[in-house]
Amino acid sequence: MNFTSFHFLIFFFVTLFVGHLLRNEDKKLRFFLLLASYYFYGVFKPEYLSLILLSTFYDYIAALGIESYRKKNYHKNIYKVLSKLSDKTWLTISVILNLGLLGFFKYTNFGLEVINDVFQLNQTPFYLTPLDIILPVGISFYTFQSLSYTIDVYRGILKARESFIDFALYVTFFPQLVAGPIVRATTFFHQMDQPKQITFEDYKTGFALIISGFFRKLVLADNLAPMVNAVFANPQNYHYIDLWVASLAFGWQIYFDFAGYTDIARGVAKFFGYEFEINFAYPMAARNITDHWKRWHISLTTWLRDYLYIPLGGSKVSPTRVYLNIFIVWLATGIWHGAAYHFIAWGIWQYVMIVVHRIYDKSSLQKFLHTKIPLLWEVLARIILFFCLNFGFIWFRAENMQKANFMIGRLFGFEDITSSFKFASWYPKMIYQDYLILLILLWAYEFYMNKNNIEIEKNKRLMLLLTLQVWMILIFSSPDTINFLYFQF
Repeated sequence: MNFTSFHFLIFFFVTLFVGHLLRNEDKKLRFFLLLASYYFYGVFKPEYLSLILLSTFYDYIAALGIESYRKKNYHKNIYKVLSKLSDKTWLTISVILNLGLLGFFKYTNFGLEVINDVFQLNQTPFYLTPLDIILPVGISFYTFQSLSYTIDVYRGILKARESFIDFALYVTFFPQLVAGPIVRATTFFHQMDQPKQITFEDYKTGFALIISGFFRKLVLADNLAPMVNAVFANPQNYHYIDLWVASLAFGWQIYFDFAGYTDIARGVAKFFGYEFEINFAYPMAARNITDHWKRWHISLTTWLRDYLYIPLGGSKVSPTRVYLNIFIVWLATGIWHGAAYHFIAWGIWQYVMIVVHRIYDKSSLQKFLHTKIPLLWEVLARIILFFCLNFGFIWFRAENMQKANFMIGRLFGFEDITSSFKFASWYPKMIYQDYLILLILLWAYEFYMNKNNIEIEKNKRLMLLLTLQVWMILIFSSPDTINFLYFQF
């Protein structure tokens, strides 16, 4: 179910009304929210429910198995059975099943493509035909969320939940189910076990987040989409200035699209007494790539830090190993986003930028720039960051590596770097140069929002801003609303 649909509007108010009636009956409320969440997810495709139920079930059992093995104190026969396998075995089963399910649906065809390319099978009788596999909505998100629970139980950070309904609601809670943020079990269960009284302040903040999310999605992201889609579909038909504008615009589009979704998710959750962590802290106002990634998709980057980077040794190893660990994390980040060469290229490019910044940050050049020209460098650093991020935007959005490389070459005037480094002798007429003004205004908007967090603004300023956003939603919403971009991941 899409947040921007009339169906969701009815669903939200019905769920909120019934939830309000059950607010003093915790068990009934949790069961109702679980059923509502399954309905929310089943609207996309009912068959997907079997996968999320399977994922929920084996992580629920794995966590009980881990605890049963360690306690050796059985008050139910099922725990005695589960204790026959070691805690490490249960964790291994959970990891294999989670990544196996994700791998089959998301990476099988990419694996076949890689084999065809490596062994040059494309024009031979041995060509491996792609399978007809539909990627379930949100599988990357709920897989990581469910898997982190089992790992936390194994680490002793969290006790296994005996109630299947409690755990299933954690995995499937509808506001963040299909596109995050990835919520930690420790946070969710703490709020579930100690429910807070929902105050007027919660409703006000939740409403503000929902309006802000719809504004970012319907007014900003969706109005950039037609231009971005047109240029990326046929980059050879556009002037190189248009390519710069479109690639930068895509960065803003995906940011407003994804941040808009998480704003709505956080706002809706507040109406039910749950507080999700901020997932985007105005990353386009960052001064460098490290700062950018501390602000962008925070729930994913912290997940990869805690469950991949630190277990690999983090920064408490030799410098060579540190850079290897960083490479593994960013390669995994690229692969998590999509099963294609251009997503891997995007991930590696983030790694390159991170490494270059780490080296620069320890250099005398950094001290010189910050000491001699601090204000000028604050501006130049952000321009350089956008210049570098732009290549990543192209790899992320392009249909394939060939189109991505073609576009990157065209940015610098080359005819087609996939075949030669010859400069183009002719360009089509510029069409989208006026969008540069819009992109500059968006940057100004980002800096303003960075300094004036919508959740802590004074009532007068908040109401003025929300009124303006509602007016712009009504006037400027695109008639062709598209799905949130991160649904495909």
